[in-house]
Amino acid sequence: MNSIDIKQLAKILSLNPSTISRALSDHPDISAKTKERVKQAAEEFNYIPNLHAKYFRQKNSGLIALILPEFNMFFTHKMIDGINSVLENSGYSIIIFISNNQLNKEIEITRHCISWHVDGVFLSLSEQTENLDHLQPIKNANIPVVLLDKVIFTDQFVTVTIDDAKTALEATKYLLNQSRKKIFGVFGNPKLEISKRRIEGFKTALLAAGHHYSEQNIVCIENLQNMEIELQKSLSHSYDGIFIMSDELLIHAYHFMMKQSFLPDNISMIAISDGVIPHHLFPRVNHILHSGFDLGKKASEVLLSYIAHKDKEISHFKIETQIKVFNTPSD
Repeated sequence: MNSIDIKQLAKILSLNPSTISRALSDHPDISAKTKERVKQAAEEFNYIPNLHAKYFRQKNSGLIALILPEFNMFFTHKMIDGINSVLENSGYSIIIFISNNQLNKEIEITRHCISWHVDGVFLSLSEQTENLDHLQPIKNANIPVVLLDKVIFTDQFVTVTIDDAKTALEATKYLLNQSRKKIFGVFGNPKLEISKRRIEGFKTALLAAGHHYSEQNIVCIENLQNMEIELQKSLSHSYDGIFIMSDELLIHAYHFMMKQSFLPDNISMIAISDGVIPHHLFPRVNHILHSGFDLGKKASEVLLSYIAHKDKEISHFKIETQIKVFNTPSD
């Protein structure tokens, strides 16, 4: 059945359109009997409220956009759960967009957000995004934006992340404290701020401990399809410690290393993870717990605060992480 508009529904029920609107919004001036009658008719005749009309009446669309570079099984769904845990009782609904790691798509989506009058935006940046110039129109529209997980730090936009450099440093220090002498790091796209900071933490830990660091100590994976080739070129059995910067890289690297019989008892491994994948690998992998749920929850709390107070000072929020150790390799 085709949907009808509010005027058609009002005519069917012999009511004013304003009465229809207030009944569907549970306005206290409308009787319970009328509310029930209107809601039943709205369902029967497939009436769908016009969000644009609602915005112009209330200056509030009730929509919050979440723009993601991709949707994967490792972190994204937990982050969305965290966002929803706050938004579900806030009166806001979330709409999810995927940029496919393309800047032009990210720009197109932000334009949709403006035209749809969303009340706020969560944005995890694409791999092609090198600056935030394209977000100026959404800022000019006075729509609060919270950058989360994959971000660029400026004084113009709020961010919610972990302390990437500190977390990578702590993970590397764990390997050093296990008397690992030659440590290798597996990182993502080196153009991303998240990769740069985790590489910096890895490097800082090695140098502070008096260990040598060079680009031979790391591999940066821009395309997962090439990961086995890159690891084959970079890894050798002389490494006794391995740091991996994310779940997505962990699952692919672990598969390769098991296939190559590259995980003897005297190799120590640690990853930054949301904690699910390490439990499903054998042997289980020590990791620094980076909770996608906690990040999403905090991002929602922050965005709602900025929606309520749009003149708030820009801040950068850090989610706490913690180490989870399952096994210690023998020396």
